[in-house]
Amino acid sequence: MMLQKILNLLRDKRGAKYFTFKEVLDGCIRHNFIALNASIAFFTLFAMVPLILLIFFILSQWLANSDFALSQLEIVTSRLLPQISDQLLSEVIDISTKQLSWGLILFGILFLATTPLTQALRLSFIQILGLTKKNTYIKNKLKDIFSVVAIMFFFFAYIFIDLYLQKTTLLVNEYVPIFKYSIVTFSLSLILMTLIMTIFFKFFMPTRIKKMHLILGGLITSLLWFTLNDAFGFFISLSQPLGYFYGSLRNLFISLIWLYLNTGAILIGAELIAALHKQELLILKQLFLLKNIHRHPIINKLMVLYGKRYKKNKVIFSEGSQDNDLYFVIEGEVEIKRSEEVIFTVNPGEYFG
Repeated sequence: MMLQKILNLLRDKRGAKYFTFKEVLDGCIRHNFIALNASIAFFTLFAMVPLILLIFFILSQWLANSDFALSQLEIVTSRLLPQISDQLLSEVIDISTKQLSWGLILFGILFLATTPLTQALRLSFIQILGLTKKNTYIKNKLKDIFSVVAIMFFFFAYIFIDLYLQKTTLLVNEYVPIFKYSIVTFSLSLILMTLIMTIFFKFFMPTRIKKMHLILGGLITSLLWFTLNDAFGFFISLSQPLGYFYGSLRNLFISLIWLYLNTGAILIGAELIAALHKQELLILKQLFLLKNIHRHPIINKLMVLYGKRYKKNKVIFSEGSQDNDLYFVIEGEVEIKRSEEVIFTVNPGEYFG
């Protein structure tokens, strides 16, 4: 059903949804999605160990049983880096069991080691939205540090959502047995994950975005993650030939590719938010891109947003008056006069101003 809707959207080249979808694809090409996502995936891998160390320490201090904290972190890392999560956690355990003082210096080092990821995310969203980088180095670094705290919050939220989701699902299934277990689990997971990603985009987006646009961006990211999660077994079966080329490094390459796909879902959500954020501008731009735009169905949307109707013989502006507006004629005609003499007539499909 969803595939059919996408196909119908591609066939109907008349509505605002088509131009928004096209802008998402154009934005991925314009922003060099492959390279941009590669940098995000690299910094995510680079920040994984210090971030897990921070979360492990905080959870182990808060909870009575540190084994529980480790088991929850294992779930998260296995979904991000499935083939090397065991080696990664063994390194974390090895570091955490050493006689290190969890002082401010170590905390500061771990935070600074994680900030390249938050900086890469922030700069990527600035690029996707077409904004310019502002503020000084110190302000940006402070933002990155606060962003690390935010990412830790999202990790905590994910861990505890996963912890209580099964209990909630069993409770709902007990009192409302009409629903299947898998449907309840999927629905609750999708709603909660969309909520988390909406807050994530709200925090990291460098400008004010409408809530509905953030929700749609969070929804598409969550749906892509669920799709990837269901396709993991198929992905592993396709990756078998990697063993012939990379040998013992096969697991590393599988994890890197999987991480790349997961971070790509975030950027696609950001591209959708950016396209929705400038949707009105996209529609307005079609005035100069589409032939016979005055006969195109999208003109109805433009009339709602920017259109005006003038009565016959109405003077729009006079010579010498200051007016920065651009006028595009849909119906009728506009005469440009000088000394009561018509020097030019603007017909439908033409503009002046």
